[in-house]
Amino acid sequence: MATSIQFKCSFLLLFLLAAFCFSASAQTIKGNVADAKTSETLIGATVHIENGSTVFNTTVKLDGSYDFKNIPAGTYNLRVSFVGYKTTKEYAVEAIKGHVSVLNVVMLDNSTALNEVAVIEYASKESDRSARNDEKNSNNTINTVSAQAIAISPDVLVSNVLARVSGISVDRSSTGDASHVIIRGMDKQYNTTLINGIKIPSPDSKNRYIPLDIFPAGLVDRIEVYKTLTPDMEGDASGGVVNLIMKTAPDHLKVDGEFGTGYSQLFFDRPFESFDRSTVNSKSPAEINPGVAAAPSAFPYQNLLTKSNNPPPNINGSLTIGNRFLNNKLGVLFSGSYQNLYLGQNSFAVLQTNTVGPPIGNSQQNQETAFQDTYNRQYSTQQQRIGTIASIDYKFDPNNTINLYATYVALNEYRVRQTTDDTYGGYTYQGYRGTFSVDNLTETRSDLQDILNLTLNGKHKISDPFSFDWTVADSKAEHKMPDDAEFDTKYGTSPTSTTSVATGNPDEPSVSVAQGITTSPTYVENESRIWSHNTDKDLSGYLNLHYNATIFGRKATFSAGGMYRHKTRDNYYNSYSLPNTVIDGTNEVYTTIPAAKFIFLGSDSLKAKGSYATDANDYTFTENVLGLYGMVKYYISDRLYVIAGLRGENTHQNYVTNLPVYFPGKTGTITYTDYLPSVNIKYDLTSNQALRASYFKSILRPTFEQLIPAVNTTADENYGSEGSPYLQHTVIDNYDLRYEFFPGVFDEFMVGGFFKYLINPIENELQGGAALGATSSGGGAKYYIPNNFGNAHNYGLELNARKFFGNIGAEINYTYTDSKITTLKSIDINQEVTYVDQTRPLQGQAANIGNASLLYKDQRIGLDAQLSLSYVGERIQAVSNYYNLDTWERPSTYLDFSVQKKIGPHFIIYAKANNLLNTPYELIIKQNNTYNYSGLAKYPHQESPNYTTVEYDQFYARYNLGVKYNF
Repeated sequence: MATSIQFKCSFLLLFLLAAFCFSASAQTIKGNVADAKTSETLIGATVHIENGSTVFNTTVKLDGSYDFKNIPAGTYNLRVSFVGYKTTKEYAVEAIKGHVSVLNVVMLDNSTALNEVAVIEYASKESDRSARNDEKNSNNTINTVSAQAIAISPDVLVSNVLARVSGISVDRSSTGDASHVIIRGMDKQYNTTLINGIKIPSPDSKNRYIPLDIFPAGLVDRIEVYKTLTPDMEGDASGGVVNLIMKTAPDHLKVDGEFGTGYSQLFFDRPFESFDRSTVNSKSPAEINPGVAAAPSAFPYQNLLTKSNNPPPNINGSLTIGNRFLNNKLGVLFSGSYQNLYLGQNSFAVLQTNTVGPPIGNSQQNQETAFQDTYNRQYSTQQQRIGTIASIDYKFDPNNTINLYATYVALNEYRVRQTTDDTYGGYTYQGYRGTFSVDNLTETRSDLQDILNLTLNGKHKISDPFSFDWTVADSKAEHKMPDDAEFDTKYGTSPTSTTSVATGNPDEPSVSVAQGITTSPTYVENESRIWSHNTDKDLSGYLNLHYNATIFGRKATFSAGGMYRHKTRDNYYNSYSLPNTVIDGTNEVYTTIPAAKFIFLGSDSLKAKGSYATDANDYTFTENVLGLYGMVKYYISDRLYVIAGLRGENTHQNYVTNLPVYFPGKTGTITYTDYLPSVNIKYDLTSNQALRASYFKSILRPTFEQLIPAVNTTADENYGSEGSPYLQHTVIDNYDLRYEFFPGVFDEFMVGGFFKYLINPIENELQGGAALGATSSGGGAKYYIPNNFGNAHNYGLELNARKFFGNIGAEINYTYTDSKITTLKSIDINQEVTYVDQTRPLQGQAANIGNASLLYKDQRIGLDAQLSLSYVGERIQAVSNYYNLDTWERPSTYLDFSVQKKIGPHFIIYAKANNLLNTPYELIIKQNNTYNYSGLAKYPHQESPNYTTVEYDQFYARYNLGVKYNF
């Protein structure tokens, strides 16, 4: 599918180019318009030609060209005008029949229009022109996405924008939005996120990485993706760094905003479920009355009552106001964004139970594919996303400035999940596995996340050679899930009569075929209620000293400095299982949720206090990181410079849990120091071509949850997790080489390669939970347990190209990545469980990632359009402890479209459509699936006899319409 669509886009592009060349055979006047000093193309300049009463006007296109096609033959007077530039003199140019006349024009800036020039200068900070200059002039290997590119893309979230950047793939949340980035095949844990260059904490209850879908794209001035590190950058970003540069004060009064609406196609076919949030207790009973056993009345039922309706339209809006005061010394900006969205998902999933892999070369089906039950779920999620930024800067004089930034973002999700859990019996009915019982579960959940960052920094020049800058940052991230409630009812099923029929399956030679099904009454089962919240606080300080010198007649800049971060993480988790009332040995027959009765009796009375008192998920974690560095940037020649240096980072960690004192890992203290050298070299082949090469050493610190020996059974996940206090941090050697070519303001061509060698990589492995005493064969409950898996390598090739042909442009990027790691896997040999080596890719690494876009931009009429295709190849979603039972994510192809049109000088209308192909999220196990895919006893939702589908989620397309304004 992806190859076919890419071919069609390429064919269309070639067709349009051929048509363009053919039309040029008529009499034509064309050329380029550029700045006389900088040679930069002056996009949007007006070109005027006249011959007597014959007059034509056009504007300079994105590639810097203009043209007049099919004009009457004759001699024309041509002049060019542009805001901030002197109108050119009139040039005489002749349009000769059947020929093309070329006139290239350069323009001088108008020194008397300084205010206009300043406006143009500021606007370029958000432009594609500025993004290309950042890539060209950066000390690092980076990719930059401008605010202009974000605005015309089909995306409204930072995370979705990043999915289109070269070398990046994403994982997706239950709403289908991109959530976390995987850079160059390095799992999301290997990447860091910055706001204005400062690392921020994560609200995620288990991980360090930031859920990027919390950021509205409209708050961002540009996005920088660093793929190599210099010594002045923190060393825990082996895949890359995502730096979100927020909007700052403009050079003049600026007021702009947006209002839009939209709808999800999913709700064309089913209703949206909602619940009353007013009765949700923000604190658990144990927090309200510490040490007191909770009564059933402490768990109100009202938030479990759901309503089915058609959702209202989605709403999103934003407003930005900024200006400068006090003779332009003081700059102030405020920007706010609000989104209220109704999203959903239809999901099918099964859980792994039998897990010992088959003998090597065995073509029979593995017992792992004989699932005991399946889950069919419908998600209905209301998302409220809030984002605000405030920026104040003051310029004392040309050598001293200070800036104060404040960023607050919040993502509140209110979700209903309706689940049908089919537990299978030993018979088949109507061609599918028959059920033994059916559970219907209703879960209501409030998921509240926010990040607050306050940053104060200053830049000071003491003398010509000496300068320094400093930063103080205070950040806090919170995540709250008050009263994650789940209500369960269950009824039994059994066949009325059966006949035995041969299947041809050697593992199951015959099966009982039922002629009918009988069902028992529906009973009330135990109820689950969970309260959890965590707070992650960072207090950071940075200092960088710079000294300019001349060595052997060449410029050199020496830099030294350091940073210190004090991080505290507090985690609270308290779960309750409310036993259903048993009357005379019989479970309660279900009538309504309000009528259901629960009571704590006998041994169940211990459950009334919840899990908090002895739960290791309740912990306090402290981490102090001290980093010091020294580096030099030296120009060996006019074209060649090198940045080299050494960074040292000391990590000190301490945690305390609520585990009993005799439990190993109740508390822990971990300390280590890393020395991280790096070298970045750039050689300018020409003014617009360069070669870059780099080496840097980096690290990965385990997450807090990975070090705590606790079993965490979050209700939203199919499998729980369990930490290990013996986990080691990862050390990575990184090598990078890239060729860059910038033939035009918007055009670029980049090709490069990278190699990474990982010592003690960390991956989460699916296996039996050690804390729960799992059997040696891995039967029973399964948990993701982090582990160090020896050493691994990861290398790849990256290509990024963008070219405009007049108003039509094409953009493509492709990344090939290959990683290898060899680990021991459990396997059944001669009916005995043993271990063998298996080589596989790293978790999260897709061999092939690609994006292709067809672009149209006409500045004369203010029209922009973009058709975008994204492809991510198969990758391991979860590593298994068992041979050939890793869980793989199937390849995915996403098609999106956006268009916007300028109406008058102040307004733009736009339309966006996402996921036009209704691309599902699909997980599989690469096992023979012949008998589960077809025959008398097949399982539902199986896609192929060659693999077993263990999850299949559908999100459907989304549509958005809106208007932007600028005054």
